[in-house]
Amino acid sequence: MGRGFASRVNRVIWQSDIVIEVIDARFPEETRNSDLEKKVIDSGKKLIVAINKADLVSKERAKRAKRGILRPAVCVFLSAKDKKGINRIMREIGIAKKGTAVIGVIGYPNTGKSSLINALKGRKVARTSKRAGFTRGEQLVRLNQEVMLVDSPGVIPFGERDEFGLFLVGAKNVQDLSDKEFAALKLIEFIQKNNPKELEKKYGVVGKDEKALEEIAIKRKKLSTGGVPDLNAAARILLEDWSKGKLKT
Repeated sequence: MGRGFASRVNRVIWQSDIVIEVIDARFPEETRNSDLEKKVIDSGKKLIVAINKADLVSKERAKRAKRGILRPAVCVFLSAKDKKGINRIMREIGIAKKGTAVIGVIGYPNTGKSSLINALKGRKVARTSKRAGFTRGEQLVRLNQEVMLVDSPGVIPFGERDEFGLFLVGAKNVQDLSDKEFAALKLIEFIQKNNPKELEKKYGVVGKDEKALEEIAIKRKKLSTGGVPDLNAAARILLEDWSKGKLKT
């Protein structure tokens, strides 16, 4: 991500009285930005870490997501989609309502920053998209007469080059993957390690690795000439379902 995006996020932090960092409960360490967290805390501002997509992980994994979060940051489990945790967020920023305040929202692409803003507002005001990097600049949303929310563009740490890792955390789009079958096989391995029954539950498949991909193709009637399973089509189905939050770990 360009330095222009990073400078925008720094500007959001500088302008804000309270900062909400949105991370993905499935990948808390991978979607946290410790440097930005430290910057917020060192500036003396309140930091709220919203652990979003908590509905997509087990309770045990959700609890583990809190590990390593710097104090005195406040952690809140969140499902912006189901509006769970929104009241807690409102209470945490309630102190700001005593006077005019700016609440900055930061985080990786596609962790749910805009969805959180929409949930706090109670209606759709910030544009949302499953496409990584959709928020191109700061978006200002007035929560009430005293509180302004600022949505920042998602920032990926410099030097991040792991294509599958970026896809896994929602920072790279399916259509931008150079080898979709390879990514799908790695995703199958990841899901079966963390939630062994999920693929059987979702697609009715029991195989592993390429066999699982073949079974998905057959179940979804994605066949090439001669009835050969179309692995590329099956890979796209699996990858798209993951990016849309339809698979749990």
